Order: sequence, then structure tokens, then C-alpha cells
Amino acid sequence: MENSKVLDIDKLDIGQDDSCRAFLFFINNKAQYAGLKCVHSMDVIDHIRDGFPYSTVHQILNTTCVSRKDLSNILHLSLRQMNRYSNEDVLPAEQSGFVYELSRLYVRGLDTFGDKETFENWLLRAQPALGMKSALSLLDTTEGFRMANDLLSRIEYGFYS
Repeated sequence: MENSKVLDIDKLDIGQDDSCRAFLFFINNKAQYAGLKCVHSMDVIDHIRDGFPYSTVHQILNTTCVSRKDLSNILHLSLRQMNRYSNEDVLPAEQSGFVYELSRLYVRGLDTFGDKETFENWLLRAQPALGMKSALSLLDTTEGFRMANDLLSRIEYGFYS
């Protein structure tokens, strides 16, 4: 009888986990995070608990349609508090969680719509399915993120026009 081989899932090259892809989406200096292990969703939880670098805030402001005021609402930080941080600082876990949720939404939106401009137009436009509010205006709560993600799912599968 032939020796059986044991399949080691960790050694399979199955691409990057969606959670890790979202975690790295707004990280400006990827070289700084090259040594960090991000293979599974559980790795992302550890990184959120450790906190995102504050430079991520600048990356969001420079690469998205999210204004400084909108981001302060999403992160539950006043504009004054945001101005006190330096690039070397690390966001607390709560704010890091909201940054991660925003990055997940961006990754999903870009995958759904195919390009940044179309997704951002959708993000800013009032949606009948969201009570004529924009998805961006709801992102200060976890329920708002859930509703925006649910709506993206409906669009992705053709249940919303």
C-alpha cells in the first residue's frame, strides 16, 4: 500500500484572504507591514487590536472621496482630536475597527462596480434602499456598514436596480 500524504492547508497557495486584502487596502507603507503575518481572518483581528497606524487616515483622505469631516464621524473622533495625532501614532482598537470596515466596504465596492469612480458615486448618492440616505452617511455605525454591505450584495447579485 502506498504511503498517504497529509494535506497541509497552510502550504496551499490559494491567494490572499479577503480579510487580509481589506486590512492592507489603506496601508500606505506596505513595506512597513511586509513582516506582519496576514494569512487568515484571525490575523486581522490581532492587527486591529494592535491598532492601525495613523498614516492610514491620511491614506484614506488622499485616495478616497471621504472628507475629513466624514472620516471624523466614521471614526468617532473630533476634527481636533484627529489633528493631534502624528503619523507615528497608532489608532485605538475601536477606531482601527472602523478603518478596517471602511476598507472592507471599499474592496467590496470596487469588486462590485469595477472602478473607483462608479463606486464612489454610489457611496455618495442617496439610495432608496437606505431611506434616501447615502451609504457614506451611515458609516458611523456598525449597522450602517452592514446595511451598505447588504446593498452591495443585492447589487452584485442583481436584486437591486
